Amino acid sequence: MAQITRDSKDHKVAEVIYPLMQVLDMIFLDVDVALGGMEQRKIHMLARESLPRMGYEAPVCLHTPLLHGTDGSDKMSSSKANYIAIDDEPDVIKKKLQKSFCPQGLVEGNPVIEIAEHFIFTEDKTLLIERPEKFGGNLKLSYQDLLEIYAKNELHPLDLKNSVIKRLIEILEPVREFLKSNENLYI
Repeated sequence: MAQITRDSKDHKVAEVIYPLMQVLDMIFLDVDVALGGMEQRKIHMLARESLPRMGYEAPVCLHTPLLHGTDGSDKMSSSKANYIAIDDEPDVIKKKLQKSFCPQGLVEGNPVIEIAEHFIFTEDKTLLIERPEKFGGNLKLSYQDLLEIYAKNELHPLDLKNSVIKRLIEILEPVREFLKSNENLYI
């Protein structure tokens, strides 16, 4: 139990049953690839070790980094409504990111910077920060430049948010279109 539930002292029966149920789901859903956040690695490794002993194929496991929630909490979660979904409409993305936690000068644990790192800078070498001349004019920043300028309080959180909103909406547009045109693929 300690392997899966981190450093908890008072273990609950559900902490044992839930991971086992996730492994059983892989059997019943005939999963070839298990996708999850880094916190799912131990459960996925349990599946990779246990399923072959039971006569089932071990799934390929892919793990994504955990991002801070838009509210600044430890991780994005649909149950906390502090996330951006890949099928969110542009106005929803804009509303969520405009309200998101993004203190001036804070780089570590800043969900807007994490979104830029993992979604924008994997697509683009630079991010265009559009702002009026009276506030310094436009900037074209690499990821490293963004970190340095933001940490020095030389970029306003709203300018960062607006630029991330604009580019994230563009990046997710093909996903939204695909999902709309293939609604019958999903149950």
